[in-house]
Amino acid sequence: MMSVVALGSAGAQVLEVRPATPPEVTTSIETLRAAQEGFETFRRRNAPGFNVRTGPNRCDEQVGRFCYWYEEDAPAPPREPDRIRDARTRLIDQIDSIGRLYPNDRWVSGQRVRYLVEAGRHDEAIRAAEACTSREWWCSALQGFAFHVADRFEEADSAYERALRLMTERERCEWRDLKLLVDDNQLKRYREQGCAGRLAFEQRMWWLAKPMLSIRGNDARTEYYSRLMMAHFVEDAPSAYSMGFDFDERELTLRYGWPIMWTRSPEPVPFGGEPGLVGHERTPAHPFLPARGVMDNPASSDSAGWRSKGIPPVRARYAPTYAKRLAALEHQSALFRRGDSALVLVAWSVGNDRDLRAAADSSGLTAALVLTRGEERDAVVERGSVVNGAGTLMARSAWGSMLLSAEVSAPSQHTLARARYGVRRSDSPQSTIQVSDIVLFEPYEGMPTSAEDVVSHMRTSERIPQGSRVGLFWEAYNTDVVSPAGLDVSITVAPEASGSVGWVTRGLRALRRVREARPVTVGMRDVAARGTNLTARAVEVDLSTLTPGRYQLQLELDAGPGNVVRVERTITIVSP
Repeated sequence: MMSVVALGSAGAQVLEVRPATPPEVTTSIETLRAAQEGFETFRRRNAPGFNVRTGPNRCDEQVGRFCYWYEEDAPAPPREPDRIRDARTRLIDQIDSIGRLYPNDRWVSGQRVRYLVEAGRHDEAIRAAEACTSREWWCSALQGFAFHVADRFEEADSAYERALRLMTERERCEWRDLKLLVDDNQLKRYREQGCAGRLAFEQRMWWLAKPMLSIRGNDARTEYYSRLMMAHFVEDAPSAYSMGFDFDERELTLRYGWPIMWTRSPEPVPFGGEPGLVGHERTPAHPFLPARGVMDNPASSDSAGWRSKGIPPVRARYAPTYAKRLAALEHQSALFRRGDSALVLVAWSVGNDRDLRAAADSSGLTAALVLTRGEERDAVVERGSVVNGAGTLMARSAWGSMLLSAEVSAPSQHTLARARYGVRRSDSPQSTIQVSDIVLFEPYEGMPTSAEDVVSHMRTSERIPQGSRVGLFWEAYNTDVVSPAGLDVSITVAPEASGSVGWVTRGLRALRRVREARPVTVGMRDVAARGTNLTARAVEVDLSTLTPGRYQLQLELDAGPGNVVRVERTITIVSP
């Protein structure tokens, strides 16, 4: 539960004065404003009681007069009472009648869409936004808001782009300003750049902020623009909070989103006072923007950095409706070289996830692989098929380190299973020969002869049942320099050491120096490797002697002094 409670008292501060309403509709607008004031007062006084933690000492962060905290595992607030929903419906009917008469009035069109969205009537909100005839950028932004809350992100993105093009340079700069969202590690650098100079930073930030890189449209960016629109709606209208909209509420809205539910403290209300109101935003809500380390070098990021829910205080959060649950994707990935290109393979499965398995049974899963160096313009997106809750993905990109994001989505379950981390090229500068990643595959009749061949046999996990045999596939490059004596190949599977020492003592990584730690070893001489630039090899290894636990699998290729390369993969042996 994300909650915000007002602490002190402060007067409302109107941030922007709307254009004057034509005299002939002033009476109608004034009547409508009075009806809206009545509804918000009614909502405040009839909000369901709910016990929450309160007080400035319990805040994750205090923003002016508001105390903000995030509790994902707290009890859900009670549903909105029918009497509030009925009152909102009556207000919407009044706004509709005025809105049809005056579609060019910004205030009316904004409140009309706002309350339709609040009522969950998204299709009607889109039609109301499309009926707007106000000049300049307002109607396009209003359509962007309506499309966004309906999860039509590609259309929302386009509508907001139209709105930005219609804005003045000053308005556009204010809309793009992210100073309230970026953390302290990035704020100084951001402030030092002018509005035009920040554009590249903002584009990169919004691209990496997307929870689902394969989704069409940038829902992270349209979420922020929609928060700006909500601030516009509320700044010239009654707020649910008793003291009215001000800079504090605006900052909260931009950083954490607007409340989707209100409750009040069950404590008695002083005579003549108003009940203390608590706003509840969507959960789970993850950090909105990527950390500086990810921004600077996404290819060096690990999966933990992308799964983190943040240690309070988190500067800004976002709870996408399509990912009310963000799960780790069980998978295996591998990187291969194709000249100046990279070939990335991914095999995945959701067989151990009940919700995703149910979606797979009803053909409700989508899968995609995204490769990027950090900019949307260099991204490669490949979509794959799903068979019995599993699948494979294959994509090509420019050779080098990159960010990988494998994404399996179940819209009906509002669940996203994701694997996102940096994939680094394994070049060894001291060696002429090079080696790819190791692929674990299910043994079958025959052996794979290329990466493209092995992908359909890849294991979907690095977890291997005890007593198994497993296939290993790799490619070696520049093997035309191998001497007639051939290429020595060594495969070792050793227990992963715990603590700070690392795997079988990091200082003793050379295989021939850790023989006492080898529960499984394979050695052979590859004579056929010489004379060819690329050598693909596969072997089958018996792991039946290994007990459950984590192991480090290491492959070493030795073409002579100074021409040795190694690659590793962690595996886990599990009980059958």
